[in-house]
Amino acid sequence: MLSSGGAPVTEWHGAKYWRNQSRDERTRLAEIPPSLTHARLSNYDGDHESVTKWLREFHEHRKAGVGLLFAGKHGSGKSHLAVAALRGAIRTYRQTGRYITANDYVRALDDERQNDGVLPDSYEEGNLIPYLRSMYDIVVLDDVDAIRQTSYAKREISDLLSSRCSKKLVTIVACHDGIDKLKFNVTAQFHGLVRASCVPVVLTSGDHRRAIRGA
Repeated sequence: MLSSGGAPVTEWHGAKYWRNQSRDERTRLAEIPPSLTHARLSNYDGDHESVTKWLREFHEHRKAGVGLLFAGKHGSGKSHLAVAALRGAIRTYRQTGRYITANDYVRALDDERQNDGVLPDSYEEGNLIPYLRSMYDIVVLDDVDAIRQTSYAKREISDLLSSRCSKKLVTIVACHDGIDKLKFNVTAQFHGLVRASCVPVVLTSGDHRRAIRGA
């Protein structure tokens, strides 16, 4: 997205500045994709007790930097629940947050490097990459095992999580190919970090895409 002036906004603001924005503005800035803007726990057609409990205990999880790790087949509702958790924390606990897929993160890094170290005008937030690494209270990192299978992409995703874990920032991760396969689909380091910093939620029930579309 573009800023109102047509170029990325590059002025740095800390988390306190963003937390002082309205709930609606913080929700908008999370860049939740249109297909998931309606995602709530109340319209998820399945068991969401693990997420409800995580949100109920969010103050403790926030201090420890403990997020969520969703694993399940396509259509099981991983992205729906990840966004519902993000939205719940943003609106209930005055948090800052951002949704991004693993491939979009790597693409942003590529765009920055190919543009003399500055994100091009197609990005609204010029500080997107450092914000993801060290500012946003919560980041949803979706489709982590769908990243392109290069050592560069895998390393960058691992480095992102490592940076956030070192600052005890909450990361919500979603994968579809099994938690242990993250060792191979991303890296062993990523697998170890996500195991240590996220509550695992394995979704084994049926296809929930109908409920998501119809919410």
